[in-house]
Amino acid sequence: MLSAYSQNDVLLSMMDALVGDGVDLESARKAFESTKGDFAAKFTAAVQARFAQMVRPELFIDIPERPEVLRKADLEALVRPAVDGFLRSHPTRDELLAQADRIRWRQERRPPWIPRLDRHGEPISEPQPGSSDEEAHLGRPLTVTALAELGDVTVLLPAPGWERPELVMMPGGIGEWEAVLCTVLGVTCERTPVTTVVIDAQANEALIPENLRWWAVEPAKPLSAMQDPGVASELLATSASLGGLPVTDSTHQDHETLAMALMSAGDWRYSARWLLDSWDPSVDAGVLATARAAIAGWAGEGRSGLVVYVYGGTLHGTEGLIGGPGPLHSYLLCVSRSADGTDTVDTVHRVILSCPGENWCHRGGCPETDFTDVAALLAPIVTAGDVAGVTDQGGGWAGEVYQQLYGAGGIDEHSEDVLDFLEGKLSGIGWVELDRSTWEGGLEESLLRRGEHCLTASYDPVTHQLQLADGMSGLEGVLDILADDGVLTDDDDQVTVDAGERAVQRWGTEFLTAAEDLLRGRINELRQLAVPVQGALLGLHPHADGTLSAPKSTALADEQLTVLLHAAGLLSNDA
Repeated sequence: MLSAYSQNDVLLSMMDALVGDGVDLESARKAFESTKGDFAAKFTAAVQARFAQMVRPELFIDIPERPEVLRKADLEALVRPAVDGFLRSHPTRDELLAQADRIRWRQERRPPWIPRLDRHGEPISEPQPGSSDEEAHLGRPLTVTALAELGDVTVLLPAPGWERPELVMMPGGIGEWEAVLCTVLGVTCERTPVTTVVIDAQANEALIPENLRWWAVEPAKPLSAMQDPGVASELLATSASLGGLPVTDSTHQDHETLAMALMSAGDWRYSARWLLDSWDPSVDAGVLATARAAIAGWAGEGRSGLVVYVYGGTLHGTEGLIGGPGPLHSYLLCVSRSADGTDTVDTVHRVILSCPGENWCHRGGCPETDFTDVAALLAPIVTAGDVAGVTDQGGGWAGEVYQQLYGAGGIDEHSEDVLDFLEGKLSGIGWVELDRSTWEGGLEESLLRRGEHCLTASYDPVTHQLQLADGMSGLEGVLDILADDGVLTDDDDQVTVDAGERAVQRWGTEFLTAAEDLLRGRINELRQLAVPVQGALLGLHPHADGTLSAPKSTALADEQLTVLLHAAGLLSNDA
């Protein structure tokens, strides 16, 4: 036990290290001033920012949900770099599993501001408390060229490392469309709606063809869609084609499709509030416009896709307040995927709700439309967006609840993940789970059986892709693990499965029975899945974590999964 003098000496040394002469307190000051909440929240943020300058990076590894299914050699390779305490040269399998549990426990209790390294010694970025900088916790950049009209777009995927098993998005597919739209319009973080982004007025003006600009202008200073959300939105509103597909404008079919998409939309996610300080050359008056983008996935009547709604208002120097975003377009954009639920984009529909006029519109004016029938559907989107924009207030609880429902973190124990929900649908028609695993990096995989067939269902929470494939090869791969664990026995030149109490307790009766049936030739291929069926689950958080936590996410996923299962031929009892 320390004496009072010794204890005080430790505390004084800590105080000198934290705030002594020559210590750089700028990061602590910024953290204190930028943090919302009471004094305790601000003070805590400042202390954490100071500690973050002092602590050393720690090695973090991704522990699979079921490390016991790994081979012993793979398990040792996984835990050895991050050993907690002592691990002997030739550990047993139980010792390695105990290490995995200790490392998991240690990592789960580390605060996010402690710097961390991956197994290759590369830094792993983590979000800072109270930070609205999405790049603080994003991982791997991915260049997407799906929408050539917008140029190359760099999407930041929340992958924990550069090397991970991954279900790749179909090039040009609707999964890439969703990633691009969320990125260029700025719908990338649960804190985004509370922020304001100033749109570049000169870049917006530079989009207008020179032959339409009758007024004297400064040399054009164009920006790309990736650099300015206003530029991105205007290109989406006026391009004749998107993703190489023709965009139909304000036809009767457009109205019907968009009305259906709005009525079957899931949870809306909102961009930052855009602020554009511009002018009206016709009367030489200032124009201050605000706008916001809202994006949702939709699914209904056997179809699904994405819907974008850009709306806003204007203060005009002579005309006063106007119910449209002035120099910007207000519009609805609907992207529909193939009817088989895969990621091929089928059609693109658009309805312009307000146009800045032929002297400012980037295509010399938009077709007039009467789409007042959907006003009742649009009003709740706008009013909900107003609330999303103030969730940083309310004593802190509102932001926490908003993140829990619409973000990528703060999930409670009642949230169901995608594979759990899928297994629930399949169990109703006789499929039984044999095994469930999570690969390093988050890819989830489930092996199921019904009768003489096995099915592998995989979900990647980073790319939002769900894949259905024949599970026979997956079951064959598990035989090697069973052999490592001593469950397979060679009896009279015939390999059999040990169905003893220990094996049953470790692997389960269904799993061991399937292995025995495979050895005896009683498992056959799912021929309709010789080529796997794959598609994106649209409308989850742009950085989804595989859970269905938002209010409408379960119903939205259900519609999309039903179509995909039908395309895979799995909904009939004969499959």
